Amino acid sequence: MSRLRLYLGLTAVLMVTYLMWPAELQGWPMLAVTLSPLPALLLGLRRARPGTRLAWWLLLAGTVVYNIGDAVWAWQLTVAGQAVADADAVVRLSMTGGGGLILAAALVVVLRRGRADIGGIIDSVIAAAGLAGIFWSIVLLPAMTARGVPTDQQFSRFLNVFLVAATLGALMRVSLVADRWVRSVQFLGASVAFALLSNASAALGADWANMPYMAAFIAVGCAALHPSMVELTTLGRTPVDDLSTARLVFLGIMLAIVPLLGGGRAVLGLPTDGVLTISSVGMIPLVMVRIGRMSTARRKAEQALHRMATSDPLTGLPNRAACVTRINAELAAGPDELTVLFCDLDGFKPVNDRLGHAAGDALLVAVADHLRGGMRGADLVSRFGGDEFVIVCRGRGADDAMVDRIQTLVSRALRADKAEVRIGVSVGIARARAGDTSDDVLGRADLAMYEAKKRKEIGFVSVACA
Repeated sequence: MSRLRLYLGLTAVLMVTYLMWPAELQGWPMLAVTLSPLPALLLGLRRARPGTRLAWWLLLAGTVVYNIGDAVWAWQLTVAGQAVADADAVVRLSMTGGGGLILAAALVVVLRRGRADIGGIIDSVIAAAGLAGIFWSIVLLPAMTARGVPTDQQFSRFLNVFLVAATLGALMRVSLVADRWVRSVQFLGASVAFALLSNASAALGADWANMPYMAAFIAVGCAALHPSMVELTTLGRTPVDDLSTARLVFLGIMLAIVPLLGGGRAVLGLPTDGVLTISSVGMIPLVMVRIGRMSTARRKAEQALHRMATSDPLTGLPNRAACVTRINAELAAGPDELTVLFCDLDGFKPVNDRLGHAAGDALLVAVADHLRGGMRGADLVSRFGGDEFVIVCRGRGADDAMVDRIQTLVSRALRADKAEVRIGVSVGIARARAGDTSDDVLGRADLAMYEAKKRKEIGFVSVACA
């Protein structure tokens, strides 16, 4: 922490005394401050865990690109004056490129700490576009137009505002879904907020515009030097991403803001703004992707609920409800050659009582896996309840084939937790008849199974037909 305090003290002095320097020399203290995060970022790269350094590399690259422009600006300011320095193409390009790299670093942090929070990233970009549009239309564009700033410089400034606002949105998303605050993330958020203030003050032509710009770099250095920097890209919990009414309202408002601003300018007789139009067009596919992802998430949730309602949680087989539904569907197609086998495990209760419920569960899973492995594509094996399984099949000789499959099950020892056990199976077979309901055919198979139980024996299949 002493290293952090020393760094903060030295750079703060340069920032506070910035306006005291002669105008033609002000570029050099600013360049010293903007260069200051580079050693801190290199140190941060050494301290970061392997596999988590991408964000720091991007921050380093963004800082280097920014400083290329800062060095050119400082030289032009010393030689040719403020107007030439501000209009230099290299300076404007470096501002845009550096902002893009730092945005990418923030998105890497979001992906790591938010566990691939794509929905949150899209929300951040949509919010940034909408809010940047308001800020641009109401504050920045009128000020820059009044000052006679050329269109290309206006466009460059808008890109900077958009990138910085998107970065801030991404970092806020990380902070809001985190289990606790991480100081390095807060420093990065402060850096982005200072950068946004710098863009605004520069567009307004304020003399102190470069001071928040310098503060942004100081905050980056603090983020790299703070002990919590190792947590910057630590995996966090997965945030909930549901298709709520509030989310839809939010997306609708953000999508409508920019066109409303453009229309308002036209109604008031103000010049139309092509930059706003471009940002509006760019938001439409983002909103469509976001809604599509939400819809997909909702559909997956519905499918999961359906699986829970129709599947046995222990074995993964269809449950009683799914079995009855399938029998009804098969009866509706016709009873010809439709057979139901009602199976009950012999010797299961002693295993459960002697070895415990965990062993009993393991035995049920082993039986389910064996039965499932011998099914044809159109057959169904379900766990009807307890140690009862029901098989639904169709075709000549299908029931004999199923009994043979069950015989291979009982002819060998099965693994039940840490022990090997032997069981038998009692099978009641019922063939569907015209006019049958699912209760009819299941009832006959159940009665036949109880008849078969009179001859039950461990290691064998006892069979009775209704």
